[in-house]
Amino acid sequence: MVPTKGPSFIFISSLIESLFGTAMKPLSVGLVGNILRVLEEAGFVASEVDSSDYCLQIVAKKGNLKLLIKSSENIDSERRCSTEDLKSLACAFNAYPFIIGVRMQRGVLEEDALYERFGVSVMHPKTFRDAVLERRFPTAYSKRGGLYFKIDGKALKSCREKKRMSLGQLASLIGVSRKAIYEYEREQMGATLQTVERLQKILGDSVISSIDIFDWHMEEEAPERNPTGIIAKQLHAKLKKIGCKAMGFSYAPIDIHAKNVGVSFLTSEEKINEEQLERKIENAVGVGRVLGSPPVLVTEDRVPNNADIIVVRIEEIKKVEKVGDLVKLLGVEITDQEN
Repeated sequence: MVPTKGPSFIFISSLIESLFGTAMKPLSVGLVGNILRVLEEAGFVASEVDSSDYCLQIVAKKGNLKLLIKSSENIDSERRCSTEDLKSLACAFNAYPFIIGVRMQRGVLEEDALYERFGVSVMHPKTFRDAVLERRFPTAYSKRGGLYFKIDGKALKSCREKKRMSLGQLASLIGVSRKAIYEYEREQMGATLQTVERLQKILGDSVISSIDIFDWHMEEEAPERNPTGIIAKQLHAKLKKIGCKAMGFSYAPIDIHAKNVGVSFLTSEEKINEEQLERKIENAVGVGRVLGSPPVLVTEDRVPNNADIIVVRIEEIKKVEKVGDLVKLLGVEITDQEN
């Protein structure tokens, strides 16, 4: 059956209420709560990141499946710099990044469709719910020009050959080029809704396939990103010098992640007051518990009243000469996350 288009904008509030319950918070807050409930129902362990300044709001894990999620009422409000950090975090932790939202500048996000923002998969909350709870993935994706459906190339070729049609004959009946049918069968091109309907009518069977939202990978290697704080920059430089694969962040609960060691670092910069530092530590600890990466606070001389985190002074780290020395200093067990 060919998917139908989603609801109009005026029905969005009632739609979300029917999907997730009637006790609604303001939309941006409510979406986070609703996503957390879906994850809990699906058996994920999840932690909410309590800051609007970060590139993500939820981190979740189930077995080896790790998710990094940002929700947004309007997905076009998500900035490139923040989204780049979300992708880099996903690369650091071998996780899948998602942005879940309701609308964009041009209108409402369709259900059963996959969108994209700066290389991160974007979807409606119901699309996410269906994928996580029922393993029912979207069949359409958005690109310039509108929505397109993913064609099951093997199914299309099988149906065409059963009808004893050549590429050209089917193309003529559908109203597309012979090359288009060839590309559909190679799964190198999507088809419009009108084309899918014609294919289904002529072949007598559906030839669309679903899009696995967990089949994401960086199109290229994660870029070298430096953290912004003074202490963070010193730490980042030292870690790379001794052989750590250190990735820096500007919009994350952590400032640096050493992937080949499996340790995350956050720093207490001068501009951060005690309340901000406590929140930063709380968020980093929550992320670390879910992802299995113990957070380490690096400071000049401040020692916060927090027993849940290792605290090391930057001057001590500057003295280490190799990764083994760092591990001894931190008192942690190496968790190699390269694979």
